[in-house]
Amino acid sequence: MKAIYLLCDLSRQAHHQAMERLIGQQEKENIYLGLMVETRDIHPGMGLRTMYEMLQPEGIGRDHFIALGLREGFRLKALENYVRTTYSIKSNRYRNLLEGKQFTDVNQLWSSDMTYLYCLDRFYYIVMIMDVYSRRIIGYTIADNMRAENALAALKMALALRGQSHYHSELIHHSDRGSQYVSDIYTDTLCDHGIQISMCDEVYENTHIERLNDTIKNQYLNRRNITSERQLKQEVTKTMETYNTKRPHQSLQGMTPVSFEAYIKTMPIEVRLKMEIYTTNKVDLQDPNQLNLLFN
Repeated sequence: MKAIYLLCDLSRQAHHQAMERLIGQQEKENIYLGLMVETRDIHPGMGLRTMYEMLQPEGIGRDHFIALGLREGFRLKALENYVRTTYSIKSNRYRNLLEGKQFTDVNQLWSSDMTYLYCLDRFYYIVMIMDVYSRRIIGYTIADNMRAENALAALKMALALRGQSHYHSELIHHSDRGSQYVSDIYTDTLCDHGIQISMCDEVYENTHIERLNDTIKNQYLNRRNITSERQLKQEVTKTMETYNTKRPHQSLQGMTPVSFEAYIKTMPIEVRLKMEIYTTNKVDLQDPNQLNLLFN
């Protein structure tokens, strides 16, 4: 070894110090990799950047964390196909009520949509209802068909969770013009509870729930090894609970939807974050008039 030290112009002490640093670095990387494994078990489709922002691990920068994850095989594979789930009905009964609105609390804007999931060699259809202010999923169903009663079941779950018998026109329910949402059984239920009905003029006017669809499908359900319909329904329930209680959002000050709802209950409405829905400038975007959400 002495000859090697001389050849490399390296002292014995420097060699041992370098080895100690290397061992220390490897131990830290093992800890970071363990965190990645645990996080992916809970959030199987979470990207490394989002994972870093959620974990905020000490002693490692974002780029180093991402590079380590990529080196160790944590790169996500893209998953997506397209199946039509919206069969719109040409109806002018309901217009889009959202543009220019400002929200400061839950139960002011619910958004709903139906998305498909190909599993067990067939298509299933998931309906979700989200409270847009808190991003909380408050109602959902999964079925092997697109009938209106499945959307109604998700709505009844949301109504039961929130526990109000009447909203006195202070709550807006927003959706596309799919046949499920314009059906009498669905709209009558909304009206019976004093909920205003808002519907998209174009598909891009419901982007908040579309992003949720992508997250639930492609970051969770499509990455699970599901072998039975019973397991599928269990995974759907588990995923909704995980999203609500274990997935923090930067727009919610780093809190999960459930913790954010608990947090705002302690705050007067006048000092809460204001969520504005606005229409973007046609000149600035390839997608003109796309509705966006902004907390300020």
